Amino acid sequence: MKFSETELKSLEAAPVPLPPKTGHGKLDAPQRKGYKKRQKKHLGHGAWKLVYADFVTVLMAFFIVVWVMLFDNISNREKVDLSCIQPLAESLQKQIKTSETSNSEKIPLQVDFSSDGLRLTLLDGNTPTFQSGGSKLSNFAVTQFQMLATQLNTCPTHQVRIEGYTDAEPYQGGQSSYTNWELSIERANTARRELITHNVEIKRVGQVIGYGDSVPALPDDPKNALNRRISITVIPPKVVKNENGKVNGNSSQNM
Repeated sequence: MKFSETELKSLEAAPVPLPPKTGHGKLDAPQRKGYKKRQKKHLGHGAWKLVYADFVTVLMAFFIVVWVMLFDNISNREKVDLSCIQPLAESLQKQIKTSETSNSEKIPLQVDFSSDGLRLTLLDGNTPTFQSGGSKLSNFAVTQFQMLATQLNTCPTHQVRIEGYTDAEPYQGGQSSYTNWELSIERANTARRELITHNVEIKRVGQVIGYGDSVPALPDDPKNALNRRISITVIPPKVVKNENGKVNGNSSQNM
C-alpha cells in the first residue's frame, strides 16, 4: 500500500494515541485524570511557600541596604579626630623605647587606644608611683607626670579623664572606714593636681574616678603590684560633618 507525499506528512504530524492503562497497578483514563487533578492541587498548596520565601529574601535585602546606608551616614557625620592623639601616641612610644635603651630607669607607661581615645597607664614599676598605703607621689613619679603634662599640652583641646586603681591588698592604714576605694580616688586626684601644677588647664580634666581593686589589670593575680596604676585617657573632640561631608566644626565632649 502506497501513500502519497501529502498523506505521509499528515501521518507524521498526527500524535500517536496512548493506549489506556488498565490492569493491576495501572490507571485507566478516569483514574489518570483524577490523579493529575490531585497533583495540581498539591502543587498549588506548596506554591505559596516559594512566594513567601522570595518575599522574606527581598525584605531582608531591603533592611540590610537601609542598615548600611544608616551606618555609613552616622560614621560620615561624626568621627573621632585622631590628628593629634596619633602623633602623641607615637611620641610617647618613642620616649618609652629610648628609656629602655638608655641608662635611665624605664618609663613604666603603657600607651594604647581605647574606645574613648588615647589611654596612658602609669604602672607601679620597680619604683612605686605612690608611697605605700598613701597618695603622696614619689620623686620618680613627679618627673613622669611632668613629662606627661608636657605631652598632653600638645593637644590642648582634648579633655582628660583620670582613673585610679589599687591592688587587692586590704588597706593597712588603721582606719576601718578607709578602704582601697578611698585610696584609689585620692591617688587619682593627686594625679590631677600634679598635671595642673605642670600647666594642664583645670577645665580639661572632666572626670576623676577611683575604682579601688574592682578592675585589676591582672585578674588572675589581683594582689600583684602592677594592678596599682593611674590611667589618663586623652579624649579627642568629634568632627561633625554635614550631609555633603564637609566639616562644620568640632564638638567637645562634655564629661
